[in-house]
Amino acid sequence: GCPNTKTGKGHPGTGGPDGNTTFKNLADGKEIKRDSGGNIPDEFAAKISNEVGTLSMANTGRPNSGGSQFFINTKHNSFLDFFDYQTNSKHPVFGKVVDGWDVIKKIEGLGSRGGALKKDVKMISIAKA
Repeated sequence: GCPNTKTGKGHPGTGGPDGNTTFKNLADGKEIKRDSGGNIPDEFAAKISNEVGTLSMANTGRPNSGGSQFFINTKHNSFLDFFDYQTNSKHPVFGKVVDGWDVIKKIEGLGSRGGALKKDVKMISIAKA
């Protein structure tokens, strides 16, 4: 949960929905159950590398530890590929930025090595393509 969720539980950038809950996979209509920690099963379907502009599922690096977070690769992070054995981290790619790369680069420019932002970034709306 992030501070601006309806429950406000958890720490910023951590957590997600409650454990032992279900949701519908919109791609295939199947119901997916989260484990007691709120994590979902790994979904390593397509062998797509964590290249620049791809969207990847965040997890702890342990099997079946994904939740509700994703990240956008702003550099090629092949060591995060589930089929790359340099590290134990396995982050499946499930999408690619097709428009708005300039916005992503502006947001990236507001960050720091320590994680603090130079300026607040707010998501105003999300639209399904």
